[in-house]
Amino acid sequence: MDDQENNTTKCSLCNKVERLPFKCNYCKEYFCSDHRNPIVHSCPFLSTYNKKSQDTGFSHNRSSSYSTSWINVMQRMFRLKSSRTELLHLTIATVLVTCVGLSLNQYRTFSWQFLTIFISAFLVHELAHKFLAQYYGSWAEFRAEMYGLIITAISALPIMPFKFIAPGAVMVHLGDRQKFGRVALIGPATNLIMGFSFLLLSHISSDSNTHYFAIGASFNGWIAMFNLIPMGVLDGQKIFDWNKIVWGISMTAAMILFVIGYL
Repeated sequence: MDDQENNTTKCSLCNKVERLPFKCNYCKEYFCSDHRNPIVHSCPFLSTYNKKSQDTGFSHNRSSSYSTSWINVMQRMFRLKSSRTELLHLTIATVLVTCVGLSLNQYRTFSWQFLTIFISAFLVHELAHKFLAQYYGSWAEFRAEMYGLIITAISALPIMPFKFIAPGAVMVHLGDRQKFGRVALIGPATNLIMGFSFLLLSHISSDSNTHYFAIGASFNGWIAMFNLIPMGVLDGQKIFDWNKIVWGISMTAAMILFVIGYL
C-alpha cells in the first residue's frame, strides 16, 4: 500500500494516492479524506466504532431535569478539547489564509477591518464544526491537508486571478448520520449568519465601515456557497447526502447573500 519512493499511501477503498492519509483506528487501514470515516468505508469494526461513539458521547437518556439544565448545557458547549498538532495545523492554515487576504490588494495596503472579516470567515467556520462535534461527544480536530495547503499558497500569489481557501478541515468521529450532517451544516450556517448580519449593518450604518460590511456580507456568502458545493470532501456533499431540502435552502440563501452583498 505504501509507496516508499514518493512517501505516499494509497486509499484502501479507491486507491487514491495521499501524501497525508488517514489511518482508521479500528481496521488500521489507510484512507483518503473522502473515505476516512468508518461509516463511509464500511469498516468491518463499525459496531465497535458506533459503541465507542455512544459511550464517549453525552447521553440523551438522562433525567429531564438534567437535560433541561442550562448550566449543564453550557458545560457541554464549552468543553472544547484541542492538541498541539491541531493548534499547529490551524496556525499554518490561518497564516496562509491571511496571505490570501493580503494578496487581494497585491500586498500593497493593510486594512485590519478587511483582514478581520476575511480571517474570521475561515476561523469561525472551522471552529463551528469542532464546537458542535464535541458538543455531540465526538473527537474533533482541525487537520491541514497537503493539497489544500498548496492550493491556498498558490492563491496567495498576487498574480493569481482566482482565490481558493481550502487549507484543511475539521475531522470528526460520529456514527450518527443526522449529527454528521448537522456538523457539516453548522460551518456554512455560521457564514450565512455572519454574512446577513454584515448585510444588515451595511444598510443601517452611515460611517466609513459601511464598505467593509458589504464586503463581509459578500465574502461570507461566497465562503458558504463554495463549501455547499456537493462534491468531494466539501460540507455540501455531506449535507446533500443527509438532507437535500436543507442543502437546497442553504445553497439558495448563500447565493442570495453573495449577489446582494456584491451589488
